[in-house]
Amino acid sequence: MKFSVSILFLILLSAQKYSSYGQESEGFIYHIVKSNENVYQISTRYNCPVDSIKSWNYLDQNLKILPGMKLMIRQRSIIVPIQLPTKNKLTSETGLVAINDTSDSRKSIQRPDSLIAVSGNNYLPLLSNSFETDTVSSFSEIILHFYNSANSLIKIILFLNLFFLASVASLLIVILNRRLRDGYIDFKKSKCLDRYRDFITDWLYEEHLPSVPESVLQELKDSVNRDVFTSELLSLHANLTGDSADKLVELFHLAGLKKYSIRKASHSSWNMKAKGFRELAQMKIEEESNLISKYLHSENDVLRIEAQMAWIQLNPKDPLSFCDDPEVNLTEWGLLNSLVALKKIDAVPDFRRWLPSLNKSVALFALKMSGVFKQFDNIDLVTLRLDDIDLDIRHEAICALGKMAVPSPGYRLRQLFLTEESENRTEILRSLIMMSDCSNVPFFEEVLLNETEISIRILAAKGLVSFDSVGEEWVNSLFEVADPVLKTIIIHAKDERI
Repeated sequence: MKFSVSILFLILLSAQKYSSYGQESEGFIYHIVKSNENVYQISTRYNCPVDSIKSWNYLDQNLKILPGMKLMIRQRSIIVPIQLPTKNKLTSETGLVAINDTSDSRKSIQRPDSLIAVSGNNYLPLLSNSFETDTVSSFSEIILHFYNSANSLIKIILFLNLFFLASVASLLIVILNRRLRDGYIDFKKSKCLDRYRDFITDWLYEEHLPSVPESVLQELKDSVNRDVFTSELLSLHANLTGDSADKLVELFHLAGLKKYSIRKASHSSWNMKAKGFRELAQMKIEEESNLISKYLHSENDVLRIEAQMAWIQLNPKDPLSFCDDPEVNLTEWGLLNSLVALKKIDAVPDFRRWLPSLNKSVALFALKMSGVFKQFDNIDLVTLRLDDIDLDIRHEAICALGKMAVPSPGYRLRQLFLTEESENRTEILRSLIMMSDCSNVPFFEEVLLNETEISIRILAAKGLVSFDSVGEEWVNSLFEVADPVLKTIIIHAKDERI
């Protein structure tokens, strides 16, 4: 990267050298033609022959030039009138001294108001300012001289390159600092991990004092040590129940970790909040549930799900009270996590309360949970949702009835089959199979014989086969008169490996 930037800088330096008026280039200077200017005027200005300008710039016989054209004027050495002491060997009788542009020891000479004398075929434009012949002795002076003499475009490009270099340097410093810090943190974690793990295990299974040693409390004031200790404690607690889990909760409080969990739950960063919610819920710090209630309807999906899971665990008497809000949004991932949280508290509420909800996500959740927890008292309300205009709600109601496996809604499902979409029709057949009601046998036979969709016909055949001897007899009688396609379907349905 540094190499490419250096190359770019040299290109810019060369471009500046060959693009500005009056700059030297291997013994030439450039003159930019102005409007209403001709070769004769330029010849007079630079005191050089017209033929020389013509040959240097490959002009035609008419000496045609255009405004903006660059013309090369050759220069090598000049003779400048100057007053020097008579003892100086360079002084001639005419008071002129030759100054070569290749001299190793130039000096700044102020030109008098008279014209510059010319020697031989060497030419120089008449200058209105002092003629500077000092050599630049340092790189910084070269850069400064280059910048001051550059045009606006070159200055802008140079500024952008310097800005880019500064940005890259700053970024490298930040990355290096981050890597050094992460490496140091990893070193500290590895140093205390095994020690804290042994300490927590001993607290569970060995005799110990009723308080945490002062040395450990001092170590836990360090954020890195505290994070390692808390992570190990929570990880072990998640896999324990009963007295062992209660001992870890006791250790959590004695170690003074509660205030840090509350601080995380109040943090401005959403990921720190979520971490704090998880710790409060796992350690059963119910008095701080008000910190969680503010985020039950957060627009941040992760934060909202963590808040809802924590709320369920901290409010076992009414864990799903947030579902009463008509604006609540329950995602598929949120439903799964809520189910996990409900199983942890072992206090499943009656979902009848939310089955009639107009909030689609809440209604879907109530239907799913009614089926998962087999709340048979809710069959009537679940059956009513079969008439809902929303396809997804009807689908979830069909699934819930199938999980309950009660035959009573079978007649309503058979009626619904004729008007439903393909996906729901498939689910109706699965639900009817789980109900194992013999009154469904004629329905399965009708579907098997009259449907055109192969997957639905296979399910109907499986429904017949599921009735053991009755279904087996029915299928065998159909097989005798079946066409090749139907025979293949029946063979497929009877294959227990599928």
